[in-house]
Amino acid sequence: MTTAPADLEFVWREAQAALLDHLRRQDPSHALRRVARSLAQAAGRPVALVTVGAQPAACWLGGAGAQCEALRAGGWCKPLSCGGQAVGELWLAPLPAPVDRQALLRVLHPLIETAAELLAAELAQHAQRSSASLALVQAAIREAGTYVWEWDLRTDVLGDIDEGALMLGYAPDALGHTQADWDRLIHPDDAEPAEAAYQAHARGEVPLYQCRYRARAADGSWRWIEERGRVVERDAQGRPVRMLGTQTDATLLLALEEARQERALAQAANAAKTEFLSRVSHELRTPLHAVLSFTELMATDTEQPLPAAQQRRLAHVQQAGQHLQALIDDLLDLSLVEAGRLQVRSEVLALAPLLAGLQALVQPQAEAAGIRMHWPAVPEGAQLQADARRLRQVLLNLLGNAIKYNRPQGQVTVGVSRDGGDWSIAVADSGLGIAPERMTELFQPFNRLGRERGPVAGVGLGLALSQLLVQAMGGRIEVQSTLADAQGQGGGTTFRLILPAASVPPESPAP
Repeated sequence: MTTAPADLEFVWREAQAALLDHLRRQDPSHALRRVARSLAQAAGRPVALVTVGAQPAACWLGGAGAQCEALRAGGWCKPLSCGGQAVGELWLAPLPAPVDRQALLRVLHPLIETAAELLAAELAQHAQRSSASLALVQAAIREAGTYVWEWDLRTDVLGDIDEGALMLGYAPDALGHTQADWDRLIHPDDAEPAEAAYQAHARGEVPLYQCRYRARAADGSWRWIEERGRVVERDAQGRPVRMLGTQTDATLLLALEEARQERALAQAANAAKTEFLSRVSHELRTPLHAVLSFTELMATDTEQPLPAAQQRRLAHVQQAGQHLQALIDDLLDLSLVEAGRLQVRSEVLALAPLLAGLQALVQPQAEAAGIRMHWPAVPEGAQLQADARRLRQVLLNLLGNAIKYNRPQGQVTVGVSRDGGDWSIAVADSGLGIAPERMTELFQPFNRLGRERGPVAGVGLGLALSQLLVQAMGGRIEVQSTLADAQGQGGGTTFRLILPAASVPPESPAP
């Protein structure tokens, strides 16, 4: 094959044009596409330019029907280098007629040199992009609390061990640089399971090494580490020689999982308790209703009246039955509130008549106990938003407790005040008060704060139910208490019930 001077001039012109194109665009890939087309035209055959050292390899084709894999499988290759460094390969398709390869390469030399320069520039840009991308990925992973490691099993060197050290609070270079150095941090109880997990993966029994273990942090605490890895290189005998993986601080994750499990168990136990209370309450109501009905008939029977002594005994039966009925009602209400099935109405209530009605109900109980009651002058037009029946139930419970748990010749003061967009109803007694350390137990069902054996009857449901009812009405209960002195003076507890004020639209002006 002979080459005319015009062909050589074409090659030089195209080489120069490609370099100028690259300088103008700063895009070696675009210039390489032009060089590939020029090489195919000058050589009279399809060609391919392929990078080496980049993963994956890039390929630029020139000439009609050019295919990279076909050229690399059946063509002939010219290695390309720049500055003594291999940068790529030029693949040319064979032609049926014999060709002087060296003569052809001499003619193509300017374009080949240009291709090598452009391939070097492309590889440099690729490395820069890869480095920046890798740094971004590593930063994102690090911010998520995960660190990447590389383990050379031939030297036991653990790459990026300082990343794991940072996760545990150690300074750089504080741990050493081998897997053995890291293993010394693993909790003794977790070392054997971690080794077993690695061996199973190394033998090929599982596709991924995965283990969760505790590691000693710089402050002496134990942190849970979630570790994953994979063997990425083996020797001729199939033994692992290189492994890559990640580490994540799983301490918080495990704490959240444990909290979720505990919450699920608590919810299940609470649901079972609520169902039990509901069933028991319903089962007790029927026979108790019969007992109270018959005692009422016996007490009011005029044809066969009971003797006075029997009437007194029957009165004790009625009193005990009514107490049991109130307890069953509280149990049923508590189970309904906790199950979210209690119906609570929202209506506008005037405070003055509400408190007047309560005064009439509790005054006899207060007089019987020797307690002085002080009732407020309710502000004119005071109205709040609540369920009338449930609010009376809550206030009767607070007033009843203030009377029962008071000191002899004590007093109970009821107060009403406006608190921003709410109304506050306070019930204050002059009793012994509540110890500060027991305040957190105040609204726990069946907890009577150590007064289980005292003279006052009860099971400790009233306050727990009252708080739930008030919350269901959109309000809250606040408590303040002062312990009495050794003589039983100076103490007392104030329960403040806070509920939203009623939103009453203004009246329309008269026409």
